[in-house]
Amino acid sequence: MADPMTPTALAVVEPAPKKRHRLRTIIVLIVVLALLVAGFFVADGFAKSYATGYVKDSIIRVLGIDPKTPVQVDLGGGSIILQAITGGVDEVKVHVASLSFGELSGAADIVATNVPLDSSRPLDKLGIVLTIPQDNVRKLAKYLSGLQLTQIDVGKGVIRIGTDLSVLFFTVPVSVDLQPSAKDGGINFDPKTVVLGGTEISVADLRANPQFAALAGDLLNSQQVCVAGFLPKALTIDDVRVSGTNLVISINGDGTALGGPALSTLGACPAGK
Repeated sequence: MADPMTPTALAVVEPAPKKRHRLRTIIVLIVVLALLVAGFFVADGFAKSYATGYVKDSIIRVLGIDPKTPVQVDLGGGSIILQAITGGVDEVKVHVASLSFGELSGAADIVATNVPLDSSRPLDKLGIVLTIPQDNVRKLAKYLSGLQLTQIDVGKGVIRIGTDLSVLFFTVPVSVDLQPSAKDGGINFDPKTVVLGGTEISVADLRANPQFAALAGDLLNSQQVCVAGFLPKALTIDDVRVSGTNLVISINGDGTALGGPALSTLGACPAGK
């Protein structure tokens, strides 16, 4: 009979060879998968960097931007490789610090959607919003009225211009509120209200007064600046409005091809504009 105080030897059971082999296989697969994932993200980073540079160079070329101008490109947070597999990029956002179309100059925000990798194919949406600050609006003085202006202020949804009218032996300060709008490939500045002696008077009423209409002359006439001659043919002005102290111009290029002639050829202003 065995002594109960005598230690009992424990049998060591080694894992079956098949289990060890299966464990090693799983570890190898995990390592390989990790390397593939890491490689994918590295490749995606290079692809996004290349695509960003390509978009930036294309925008500078198409819109005639000074290469020294800061241009920021955002291709979104998704994988550029996975998007490329579908044949294009879902959304491209570009901010240009300074963009000029003729005498219109300001910061621009560009958004394009469903942009194909094949530049000969049309994209879905292309919009440009040009924000012109008040100081640059003042440079458009010759387009705002046929008279010498003493005031140009942007705010409250209008552009207020001021001038002095000579009435007999007196000089009378007059202000006019202009409503901007898009028209015939350009921007129309339509007088809405005249401020005379602190009193607002409808332009329609003043136009109906032959004496004042003759005295005011171009002050009551709509003025226009053509932009089509400075824009690629594929781009058209959709909307013009005053926001805060800025003149904001919305430009549309939906359905155009980035590599097509419509973006590399300038439009033309109507005769006489």
